[in-house]
Amino acid sequence: MGHEIAHAAMRHSTRNLTKVYGIQVLYQIITGKAEPGLLEQIAISVVALKFSRDHETEADENSVTYLCGTTYNAAGAAGFFKKMQGQPSPPAFLSTHPDPGNRVLNMEKRKTELGCKGTMTNQSAYQAIKAKL
Repeated sequence: MGHEIAHAAMRHSTRNLTKVYGIQVLYQIITGKAEPGLLEQIAISVVALKFSRDHETEADENSVTYLCGTTYNAAGAAGFFKKMQGQPSPPAFLSTHPDPGNRVLNMEKRKTELGCKGTMTNQSAYQAIKAKL
């Protein structure tokens, strides 16, 4: 939840649109063309993917920061990405999200840097909900 809150708080969608629009305007100024061709559109899209990966990393870091002062495990989201490790994925430069292994390392590193002490999880509540299904 902290990860998604960070996306909103950091205005990632707006920032991404602004950057992509800026690249398109620069392209128009440099080339004098009103519309980019197919190759230019692909290049702009690849650059936009890099922005998206950066925003995901920023949201991960902020989620740890948000939880650090609580009794919860501030890097708890890393557990999700541990499950994703080893799954097929596109090459990094074509992905909207960073490599799951890197995300785990970054969150755990941030937790250590901030000295977060919380260890609580919702594992027992999760198991109770699963049992009712």
